Amino acid sequence: MTTDARQLIAQHARTTQLLGVDFLPLGTPPAHLSQAPSVQIEQKPAPALRPEFVRSDPVDEPMFAPSSISTTSVPTAGIETVQLSELRAMSDALPDPEARLEALRARYEQDAPHKHFNTTFTSIVFGEGSPTADLMFVGEAPGEEEDITGRPFVGRAGQLLEKMIVAMGFSRQSVYICNVLKTRPPNNATPTSEEARLCAPYLLEQIRIIAPKVIVTLGLPASHLLLGTTSPMRSLRGQWHAFPPAPSASGLMGDQEMGEYPCVQVMPTYHPAYLLRSYTEENRRKVWSDLQLVMERLRIDSDA
Repeated sequence: MTTDARQLIAQHARTTQLLGVDFLPLGTPPAHLSQAPSVQIEQKPAPALRPEFVRSDPVDEPMFAPSSISTTSVPTAGIETVQLSELRAMSDALPDPEARLEALRARYEQDAPHKHFNTTFTSIVFGEGSPTADLMFVGEAPGEEEDITGRPFVGRAGQLLEKMIVAMGFSRQSVYICNVLKTRPPNNATPTSEEARLCAPYLLEQIRIIAPKVIVTLGLPASHLLLGTTSPMRSLRGQWHAFPPAPSASGLMGDQEMGEYPCVQVMPTYHPAYLLRSYTEENRRKVWSDLQLVMERLRIDSDA
């Protein structure tokens, strides 16, 4: 195997880890296991790499080759984020969730936290769906097609997500879909922890306004942010977690005031972008298993 081939394989592995994947397909699953809906998917190259959002497991080598790290990143460590109490007061002065979300979007556009980090974008992609949705999906950042349209998850990963939503018995209009970042990073790169920190208050207020019963976090960046953890996806997916996390939890939200936020059940799972690149029966089965748990939880809640 040539050196270039080894580097490509290593880059592929590191990219999939950021998407929340920490396993390799083992072959054909047993016949008795639940079958996930099958969709024909076109293959596409992996997104660009950036400094890791948060570390999961110790490694013996650098997570990224020097050539993959942006050299034009803007320092953001000393920048203050908007106060959550300020966003709450603004929202609570309005009569309904739809008006509150519109005001929050306007406030985001006014504050423009994305101006502090390296991004070239066309549209702010704030989120869309039902303002009173029981089910909310949170991804990491808009991609190229989302940037053009101003809508979340409308590219190839979004088309796959929509098929999942329909398979669950919902429609795109009945759920709420958004991302941690509201603008497209360069080359569809994974958000850094500082970028997420600056944008987090607006996501948290979206959650408070909508008050969903369940949040599905797609990939590690959204999962780590909302759960205040650095655990790998293999130990997060397939089980329920509480949002907000415990005050003592480590992570990005440890220093945020989290009072008055609804207690929401969170189900982390792999990002649809990974399935586009590795559309195997085992991968589909893992994601579908997570979504089945969500369906069961929402059914129980509706029957209560």
